[in-house]
Amino acid sequence: MTDLDLIEIFLLVTRWVHAIAAVAWIGGSVLFAFVLRPVGKLEPEAMGRIMPHVGRYYREMVDISVVAIIFSGLLLTLDRLADEAATATYGAVLGVKIGVALLMFIQMWNLRQSGGGAITGPRWVQKFSWLLGYNALVFMGVIVYFLANLLGVLFDDALRAVS
Repeated sequence: MTDLDLIEIFLLVTRWVHAIAAVAWIGGSVLFAFVLRPVGKLEPEAMGRIMPHVGRYYREMVDISVVAIIFSGLLLTLDRLADEAATATYGAVLGVKIGVALLMFIQMWNLRQSGGGAITGPRWVQKFSWLLGYNALVFMGVIVYFLANLLGVLFDDALRAVS
Protein backbone atom coordinates (compact mmCIF):
# COMPACT_ATOMS: atom_id res chain seq x y z
CA MET A 1 0.00 0.00 0.00
CA THR A 2 1.13 3.51 -0.72
CA ASP A 3 0.70 6.45 1.63
CA LEU A 4 -2.12 7.70 -0.54
CA ASP A 5 -4.00 4.43 -0.08
CA LEU A 6 -3.71 4.74 3.71
CA ILE A 7 -4.92 8.34 3.59
CA GLU A 8 -7.91 7.34 1.43
CA ILE A 9 -8.77 4.53 3.85
CA PHE A 10 -8.45 6.91 6.80
CA LEU A 11 -10.74 9.45 5.10
CA LEU A 12 -13.24 6.72 4.21
CA VAL A 13 -13.39 5.61 7.86
CA THR A 14 -13.64 9.26 8.95
CA ARG A 15 -16.60 9.86 6.58
CA TRP A 16 -18.25 6.70 7.88
CA VAL A 17 -17.80 7.78 11.52
CA HIS A 18 -19.18 11.23 10.67
CA ALA A 19 -22.24 9.77 8.94
CA ILE A 20 -22.97 7.16 11.63
CA ALA A 21 -22.65 9.74 14.41
CA ALA A 22 -25.00 12.12 12.59
CA VAL A 23 -27.54 9.37 11.91
CA ALA A 24 -27.41 8.25 15.56
CA TRP A 25 -27.98 11.78 16.85
CA ILE A 26 -30.69 12.76 14.40
CA GLY A 27 -32.35 9.34 14.52
CA GLY A 28 -32.37 9.50 18.30
CA SER A 29 -33.87 12.97 18.16
CA VAL A 30 -36.60 11.75 15.80
CA LEU A 31 -37.38 8.85 18.15
CA PHE A 32 -37.42 11.16 21.14
CA ALA A 33 -39.52 13.91 19.53
CA PHE A 34 -42.05 11.85 17.60
CA VAL A 35 -42.36 8.63 19.60
CA LEU A 36 -41.24 8.91 23.22
CA ARG A 37 -42.61 12.37 24.00
CA PRO A 38 -46.10 11.66 22.56
CA VAL A 39 -46.21 8.32 24.41
CA GLY A 40 -45.15 10.20 27.53
CA LYS A 41 -48.22 12.39 27.19
CA LEU A 42 -50.47 9.33 26.85
CA GLU A 43 -48.86 7.32 29.65
CA PRO A 44 -47.16 9.84 31.94
CA GLU A 45 -46.75 7.48 34.91
CA ALA A 46 -45.15 4.68 32.92
CA MET A 47 -42.92 7.06 30.99
CA GLY A 48 -41.99 8.81 34.22
CA ARG A 49 -40.51 5.55 35.44
CA ILE A 50 -38.52 4.72 32.31
CA MET A 51 -37.56 8.15 30.92
CA PRO A 52 -34.75 8.76 33.42
CA HIS A 53 -33.12 5.55 32.15
CA VAL A 54 -33.83 6.27 28.49
CA GLY A 55 -32.64 9.85 28.92
CA ARG A 56 -29.36 8.75 30.46
CA TYR A 57 -28.53 6.43 27.56
CA TYR A 58 -29.77 8.95 25.02
CA ARG A 59 -27.51 11.65 26.51
CA GLU A 60 -24.52 9.30 26.40
CA MET A 61 -25.23 8.47 22.75
CA VAL A 62 -25.59 12.15 21.87
CA ASP A 63 -22.38 13.05 23.71
CA ILE A 64 -20.40 10.39 21.83
CA SER A 65 -22.05 11.43 18.55
CA VAL A 66 -21.27 15.12 19.04
CA VAL A 67 -17.60 14.42 19.82
CA ALA A 68 -17.36 12.13 16.77
CA ILE A 69 -19.11 14.71 14.56
CA ILE A 70 -16.83 17.54 15.66
CA PHE A 71 -13.54 15.67 15.22
CA SER A 72 -14.47 13.87 12.01
CA GLY A 73 -16.06 17.04 10.62
CA LEU A 74 -12.90 19.02 11.30
CA LEU A 75 -10.77 16.43 9.48
CA LEU A 76 -13.17 16.20 6.54
CA THR A 77 -13.43 19.99 6.28
CA LEU A 78 -9.65 20.39 6.19
CA ASP A 79 -9.38 17.65 3.55
CA ARG A 80 -12.04 19.15 1.28
CA LEU A 81 -10.93 22.76 1.63
CA ALA A 82 -7.35 21.74 0.72
CA ASP A 83 -8.59 20.31 -2.58
CA GLU A 84 -8.60 22.48 -5.71
CA ALA A 85 -12.20 21.44 -6.34
CA ALA A 86 -13.36 23.40 -3.27
CA THR A 87 -15.12 26.40 -4.80
CA ALA A 88 -16.45 29.55 -3.15
CA THR A 89 -19.97 28.09 -3.42
CA TYR A 90 -18.77 24.95 -1.66
CA GLY A 91 -17.27 27.09 1.10
CA ALA A 92 -20.45 29.11 1.50
CA VAL A 93 -22.67 26.02 1.76
CA LEU A 94 -20.16 24.45 4.17
CA GLY A 95 -20.33 27.61 6.28
CA VAL A 96 -24.12 27.42 6.43
CA LYS A 97 -23.94 23.71 7.34
CA ILE A 98 -21.47 24.41 10.14
CA GLY A 99 -23.62 27.32 11.34
CA VAL A 100 -26.77 25.19 11.51
CA ALA A 101 -24.81 22.41 13.25
CA LEU A 102 -23.58 24.95 15.82
CA LEU A 103 -27.18 26.03 16.40
CA MET A 104 -28.01 22.36 17.00
CA PHE A 105 -25.22 22.06 19.58
CA ILE A 106 -26.47 25.23 21.30
CA GLN A 107 -30.08 23.99 21.23
CA MET A 108 -29.02 20.65 22.70
CA TRP A 109 -27.08 22.43 25.45
CA ASN A 110 -30.07 24.69 26.23
CA LEU A 111 -32.43 21.70 26.39
CA ARG A 112 -30.11 19.95 28.82
CA GLN A 113 -29.82 23.01 31.01
CA SER A 114 -33.59 23.47 31.11
CA GLY A 115 -34.23 19.78 31.71
CA GLY A 116 -36.04 19.55 28.36
CA GLY A 117 -39.31 20.48 30.00
CA ALA A 118 -42.25 22.44 28.70
CA ILE A 119 -41.62 25.74 26.94
CA THR A 120 -42.57 28.68 29.11
CA GLY A 121 -42.79 32.37 28.37
CA PRO A 122 -45.18 34.68 26.59
CA ARG A 123 -48.28 33.17 25.03
CA TRP A 124 -46.97 33.63 21.46
CA VAL A 125 -43.85 31.63 22.37
CA GLN A 126 -45.99 28.83 23.80
CA LYS A 127 -48.12 28.82 20.62
CA PHE A 128 -45.02 28.11 18.53
CA SER A 129 -43.40 25.80 21.08
CA TRP A 130 -43.79 22.82 18.73
CA LEU A 131 -41.10 24.51 16.60
CA LEU A 132 -38.72 24.56 19.55
CA GLY A 133 -37.11 21.90 21.69
CA TYR A 134 -36.46 18.50 20.20
CA ASN A 135 -38.51 19.30 17.11
CA ALA A 136 -36.03 22.08 16.33
CA LEU A 137 -33.17 19.60 16.65
CA VAL A 138 -34.87 17.28 14.19
CA PHE A 139 -35.58 20.12 11.75
CA MET A 140 -32.01 21.43 11.91
CA GLY A 141 -30.67 17.88 11.55
CA VAL A 142 -32.67 17.41 8.36
CA ILE A 143 -31.31 20.73 7.05
CA VAL A 144 -27.72 19.68 7.88
CA TYR A 145 -28.29 16.34 6.15
CA PHE A 146 -29.59 18.12 3.04
CA LEU A 147 -26.62 20.51 3.06
CA ALA A 148 -24.22 17.57 3.40
CA ASN A 149 -25.73 16.00 0.30
CA LEU A 150 -25.58 19.33 -1.54
CA LEU A 151 -21.89 19.61 -0.61
CA GLY A 152 -21.27 16.17 -2.12
CA VAL A 153 -22.94 17.21 -5.37
CA LEU A 154 -21.04 20.51 -5.50
CA PHE A 155 -17.72 18.81 -4.84
CA ASP A 156 -18.33 16.08 -7.42
CA ASP A 157 -19.31 18.68 -10.03
CA ALA A 158 -16.19 20.73 -9.26
CA LEU A 159 -14.01 17.60 -9.51
CA ARG A 160 -15.44 16.85 -12.97
CA ALA A 161 -14.78 20.42 -14.05
CA VAL A 162 -11.17 20.32 -12.80
CA SER A 163 -10.31 17.00 -14.46
